[in-house]
Amino acid sequence: MVKKVKDSGANIAMCQWGFDDEANHLLLTNGLLAVRWVAGGDVELLAMATGGRIIPRFEDITSEKLGKAGIIEELTYGTMSEKLLVIKECANSKVVTILCRGSSTMIVNEVKRSIHDSLCVVRNLIKGNKVVYGGGSAEIACYLAIHE
Repeated sequence: MVKKVKDSGANIAMCQWGFDDEANHLLLTNGLLAVRWVAGGDVELLAMATGGRIIPRFEDITSEKLGKAGIIEELTYGTMSEKLLVIKECANSKVVTILCRGSSTMIVNEVKRSIHDSLCVVRNLIKGNKVVYGGGSAEIACYLAIHE
């Protein structure tokens, strides 16, 4: 199975389901990086971004089904040395990841809500570039009219 993956031209294997330590060792000794237990939604996004296909069995692997990415790196962040796999320079990538961290769940939820609100504002401006002013602008307009 490792030879089949290597012969296809792959240099990394992403697997939704886990594989055992021996398979991981064999992949690594043959120069193939491997990531196991990738979430199903992430596998689909990865396939779309890289232009690859999800391959259910090793027997089905061919070079035409492989995706392409420029940079794959592991970043370490935070006080607990958490790790994040970053895949950049993909062929069809329009995916962006926003990493939200905070001191409590409530803070993280507030950050997520604020990001969602901001993205909705940008979406609405793209759909129709009309703006309703806020933040006291009505009061300022009234003041200016009275002052004149």
